[in-house]
Amino acid sequence: MVIFRFILNSGTSRSSILCLTLLASVLLATLSMSACSTVARHEPVELKDQDVATVNKDEPAPQPDAVRVVAPNPLLEGLSAEDIASVQSDAKRVYGPSWEGATERSRYVRARILPILKDMDAPQQLQVVPVAESGYNPYAFSPVGATGLWQVMPGTAVVLGMKAPAGFDARRHVEMSTRGGVQYLLHMHAMFGNWPVALAAYHRGPGSMSRILRKYPWKPEDGLDKLRVPPVTLTYVRGILGLSALVQNGEWSFPVAWETHQVALEGPIDVNQLAEAADIDPDEIYRFNPGLNHSQYLTSKVLLHVPEFMMQPLLANAGDAAPVFVPIKVRSGDSLSVLARRHHTNVHDLKRINPGLTALLHPGQKILVPAGHLNSASPPLNPLLAQGRRIHYRVRSGDNLWNIAKRFGTTPSAIARANSIRHNKTLHPGDRLWLLARARTS
Repeated sequence: MVIFRFILNSGTSRSSILCLTLLASVLLATLSMSACSTVARHEPVELKDQDVATVNKDEPAPQPDAVRVVAPNPLLEGLSAEDIASVQSDAKRVYGPSWEGATERSRYVRARILPILKDMDAPQQLQVVPVAESGYNPYAFSPVGATGLWQVMPGTAVVLGMKAPAGFDARRHVEMSTRGGVQYLLHMHAMFGNWPVALAAYHRGPGSMSRILRKYPWKPEDGLDKLRVPPVTLTYVRGILGLSALVQNGEWSFPVAWETHQVALEGPIDVNQLAEAADIDPDEIYRFNPGLNHSQYLTSKVLLHVPEFMMQPLLANAGDAAPVFVPIKVRSGDSLSVLARRHHTNVHDLKRINPGLTALLHPGQKILVPAGHLNSASPPLNPLLAQGRRIHYRVRSGDNLWNIAKRFGTTPSAIARANSIRHNKTLHPGDRLWLLARARTS
């Protein structure tokens, strides 16, 4: 319109105006076609695979919130696709036969592990480490004395500051052992910068890994076959990486874990007696609470983790769960009359509650006394611990009967008896000893 006004006002001839009008029409048509083609180029109608499926099957398209977003797996960062496929194959071969049993055991404790991983800003994929370490059996022992879900050694537990209440073992306590194990793993990762080496250091120790890496530097991009560690450590690392990949891609999965609540019970309390009164399998209480060293807690408060359906029966029957009799250990110089006076009873009653008891006592002998003088009693062990594991132990430099006994929760005299040796025998590196391993009592 602006062009036409200019032409008319300029006094141009009629024929010229007609030519210019035709020219303007052509120009406007060209601009219109150009605009249409521009729209077509910048706003294409894209038919995605799911749209094709919808058209073909006449089904509604999936909603955006139905798409499963999988976070990256930091344990596998830097590894090639070939390495990841290979470790998955290894994990299937090594852990396939035991996966069902391990994950069924995980139901007792895993609901308490996952929040700790999140709280410590640790990869959730570390939940597979107890599969490789203990098969999710918190009562498992290694031949060198490590125990618990994360297989922590006694010395490592001290360094990590793992402390448990009286009557509990921190290395088997779910929360304390998890925090300790994860703290150690995170420290290894901070030290070495990648998860394959951090896992190898957790298995071998940081000193050993530092020496290996000084001689043979390694990074994930080099490939796992270039990681120069002993075969047993490489198998361990590959297994954990493979497990994490299988769980990450949904090929393997953990069953739903049982949520638990904490219940505080005042002593004296007999866990077995309480379970019987509440009509609960006592072993179930010990599976939810593997940190328990004893079955009786005489003077201290007991904190138990139990599923909701157990809470009310336990609380309702706690008043009827105080032990009537408790075991004590005979000390040097003890006699029946001395024990009777000490425990506010008489010799007749001692013989009545201990059938077959004679006047001849020996130090270390256990007898039952009325639960009146509780501080001198020796509470019986958690029954799942009493199922000790016989180990053929190889003596290491610096070992003696005392520190071996402490590591495996037994006594020097028990080791001496089992191996027909003297209590003061000098041990040499490489010597072999049979011992019955169980958790430390306190």
